Amino acid sequence: MLDQAWQGGGQRLGVLVKYADDLVVLCATREQAVKARELVAVTLETLGLRLHPEKTGVVGLARGAEGFVFLGFEHRMRKSWRTGYWYLQKWPSPRAMASIRGKIRDRTDRRYARLPLEHAVENVNHVVRGWGNYFRYGNSGEKFSAIDSYVNERLAILASAKHGLQGRNWVSRFNYEWCTKLGVYRLTGTVKPTTAFASR
Repeated sequence: MLDQAWQGGGQRLGVLVKYADDLVVLCATREQAVKARELVAVTLETLGLRLHPEKTGVVGLARGAEGFVFLGFEHRMRKSWRTGYWYLQKWPSPRAMASIRGKIRDRTDRRYARLPLEHAVENVNHVVRGWGNYFRYGNSGEKFSAIDSYVNERLAILASAKHGLQGRNWVSRFNYEWCTKLGVYRLTGTVKPTTAFASR
């Protein structure tokens, strides 16, 4: 129904991108965006549906303005340090980052201190690899590095608890080399940029 409405007049307003029950319309002007939102709302009403008021809005992208979140990715314009041109880039949203941190935290809880560390590493690797496979297409390098550091910190806390040590000890003892020997999967270096000269 929405596709038909778009072919019937919505195309002049912008590009409609849909996935399941999520959608975004990319428009050249704010006026077009407002009209596109109205068209989507009217079309959905005929189906007994409505736009979610808290998840629906009109935002700007020009020169690093607000940006938007779609399918877990935060989309924003970023200026290339190399060319001086602005490019649309994407990386894991705050919600996506909080979600993976929660899963890592749960799998490295102190209650697992009595088990071999390899048990926690295997569980963490599984969830981080899956999350990374989804978010690696884009400009997620900075976010991936943050998650790698968080994994190191959480495993260091778990190892410290296992050995009856105070603090994290993730700089002096349970460091990068220690994680490498444990076989910890790393997100750093797995990003597949979709924008020229993207470095975020």
